[in-house]
Amino acid sequence: MNIPILRIPFPEDEKRFINQKINEVLDSGVLTMGKYTQEFEELFRRFIGSRYAVSTSNCTVALEIIIRSLGIEGKSIIIPTNTFMATAYAVMQSGNKVIFADSDRDTLSLYPKDLRKRIDPDTAAVVLVHIGGVITPDYYEIKKICEENNLYLIEDCAHAFGCSIDGKNAGLLGVAGAFSFFPTKVVTTGEGGMITTDDEDVYKNAMMIRNHGKNPAMGNRMSQFGYNYRLSEITAVIGIQQMRKAAEIAAARKEVASIYDRLLADNGHVRPLSVPSNMASTYYKYIAFLPEGCDRSKVKRIMKEKYGVSLTGEVYADPCHTEPIWKEYTYCGKLRNNGRAVGCTRWPGCGCKTLQDGFPEATYLSNHHICLPLYPGLTEKECVYVVHSLLETVRNKAATAF
Repeated sequence: MNIPILRIPFPEDEKRFINQKINEVLDSGVLTMGKYTQEFEELFRRFIGSRYAVSTSNCTVALEIIIRSLGIEGKSIIIPTNTFMATAYAVMQSGNKVIFADSDRDTLSLYPKDLRKRIDPDTAAVVLVHIGGVITPDYYEIKKICEENNLYLIEDCAHAFGCSIDGKNAGLLGVAGAFSFFPTKVVTTGEGGMITTDDEDVYKNAMMIRNHGKNPAMGNRMSQFGYNYRLSEITAVIGIQQMRKAAEIAAARKEVASIYDRLLADNGHVRPLSVPSNMASTYYKYIAFLPEGCDRSKVKRIMKEKYGVSLTGEVYADPCHTEPIWKEYTYCGKLRNNGRAVGCTRWPGCGCKTLQDGFPEATYLSNHHICLPLYPGLTEKECVYVVHSLLETVRNKAATAF
């Protein structure tokens, strides 16, 4: 049996819908910023329950636009080191400095105790990343920390479409949220992103920033420092198709996860990540922890070569603070001097001379977890085969690190 990392099914009726709408786009001559972009945004806004939704070319720029829409510049922003580097890039591209914080191994998310220690006098915001589609039960404590320190809480919802805590959707838990439509995501348009917010000022600023800074109130004169962060009409058409079946996609992913839960219950070897009872996940990733002594790279190789099962990428195998980029760049995006740690000239006391380190929980996470294949259309028979192959592999001495 062959189980790939990903399948993205587009049945014939969906292909016909997409092709028909693309033909309409081509006939209209309106290839961007048209009615289909507006329809996609409206469908997304309604699904999340936000007052506003703004489509963007990807999630990275969605985060950058949120930060800039809040008027944050020359400040520090705290993000988990256990995230994709795009979260850090959005901070740096917006003219701010990244401060990394540790993650809790039980939630994969920001560790509140460490978060408190990382707050500096110039800290303006915290980015909460919903890793793997799991909203941390520490959300309320993190929100309280932000309120006590007058910090904006921004959501990186790249993994969290359709997820909620106590009935409140991801994208509504802070001042604004950023979503991704990359091919691996719960809903996909190939590339693309979306901002959700209830804040009218953030919405108005975001609409201008994504469109070269054009201000409709001034006859589209440039009143913001903007850029071309728009979504094309053809991409929006795919988004509309995805939103038409978003509930179905979410239900299918939950069903696959429930099969894995049942098959892995009390197996004595592999421990699935626990999802809090007050939280609903659409399982961007199905995360599990290997037993001590297992070498993940060997496990993945044996699974692929012997069983034909491709385990997906981790979240994440390498914490952001360990990336080699920091040898060449400061935490606010300035080039270092021939790799030497020099002071950043952007503002006094930047602290870029000192490389950030000391994140034991994130380091543990990066070394011990795996992600099982999960997508709509994965059958129960295939799930049984994946779990059987995994348990056989971890019992195999060839998969140990020794």
